[in-house]
Amino acid sequence: MHKIIIVGGGLAGSLTAIYLAQRGHHVQVVEKRSDPLQENPKADPINSRAIGVSMTVRGIKAVLGAGISKEDLDQCGEPVVGMAFCVRGQYKVRELTPLEGLFPLSLNRNAFQRLLNKYAALHKVKYHFEHKCLDVDLDRKTVLIQGPDGALQHLHGDLIIGADGAHSAVRRIMQSNMRRFEFKQTFFRHGYKTVVLPNAEALGFRKDLLYFFGMDSRGLFAGRAATIPDGSISFAICLPYTGTPSLATQNPEAMAEFFDRYFSMLPPASRKELMEQYIALPSNDLINVRSSTFHYKGNVVLIGDAAHATAPFLGQGMNMALEDVHVFVKLLEKHGNALDLALSDFTRLRKVEADAMQDMAIANYETLSNPNLIFFLQTRYTRYMHKKFPRVYPPDMAEKLYFTSVPYDELQQIQKKQNVWYKLGRVN
Repeated sequence: MHKIIIVGGGLAGSLTAIYLAQRGHHVQVVEKRSDPLQENPKADPINSRAIGVSMTVRGIKAVLGAGISKEDLDQCGEPVVGMAFCVRGQYKVRELTPLEGLFPLSLNRNAFQRLLNKYAALHKVKYHFEHKCLDVDLDRKTVLIQGPDGALQHLHGDLIIGADGAHSAVRRIMQSNMRRFEFKQTFFRHGYKTVVLPNAEALGFRKDLLYFFGMDSRGLFAGRAATIPDGSISFAICLPYTGTPSLATQNPEAMAEFFDRYFSMLPPASRKELMEQYIALPSNDLINVRSSTFHYKGNVVLIGDAAHATAPFLGQGMNMALEDVHVFVKLLEKHGNALDLALSDFTRLRKVEADAMQDMAIANYETLSNPNLIFFLQTRYTRYMHKKFPRVYPPDMAEKLYFTSVPYDELQQIQKKQNVWYKLGRVN
């Protein structure tokens, strides 16, 4: 069995720790945040502003594969059965059909994090909370960490796993020390802020729907909202960095006009509350990260956002990260814990998937943030044609995305085929 050091104890890092500890590996996790299982954990400035996340079937399967009970997982979210697109203050609802007996979950991220930490504790995973990763020696397989008191400590293992997010320290060290390591970081033209309103049901929101906004804004903004288990609804509102309205706008009248126009379905008091929260909160960037490789020899591997961060417009960033974990552990088992073989296979398999997922996310971002009067007609056409000619016309990509674990590169091919068939079949 191996000694494994995981840098980053978020969702992907903690799920990895559970899987590996179950299989007899000695696992240590370095996490800069405080212990979420403490009675009064310190506020998390990142997750408190995080976009609400949806766990699709591929994410659910990865979590259940770690021995986490479905009942425990269900306590962390609300089941989702469809999507609602807001156009001129009215919702167009698209119901989705479960294909494998599982519904996606609109997730309370903090509750899910606590659940993972609880299971990790049961499997004797050792966490170094409130510790920063300062350096990694890729060849010696050591990690230099610093505690809250400033004390330094070297951890040595057989494998280092970088699960430390889009601004990964482990990846940065790989960039500096590996030959021909290609890395590309890009930002979307929008950033975002997250605002929350209590009592979603009283405001007319269904807890089993994901809501999307901005399709009638001529590319001004894109928005997403979901109910979380405490009954609140979380809005992620993406706007440009400059101009009016924008992330930088501090004028209450200008932002009030924005919310009055695009969120007219809400009562005036709720729109005012959204406006006040929006002005007061800091903005966040939407980042896309691509790396040419996810591993170094048999020593280091990147998973989740550390390897392939992307904007959340496809709802797959967390889900691919969780699936990364499941795939990696299965590869370890396939190769009898031979790290060289497992890590090489991991990059080969997951790089293709990551690129496809990111390409689809970018395309979906463009769809949701730009005017497209035929979007809903195209969606209806796609579903009708597959129902009418199932052997010829490709299935609904959205249902496959949310309700199955079909590989992303296969889904991308489905999307491309749909686009070809749509162009051939529509009335010009």
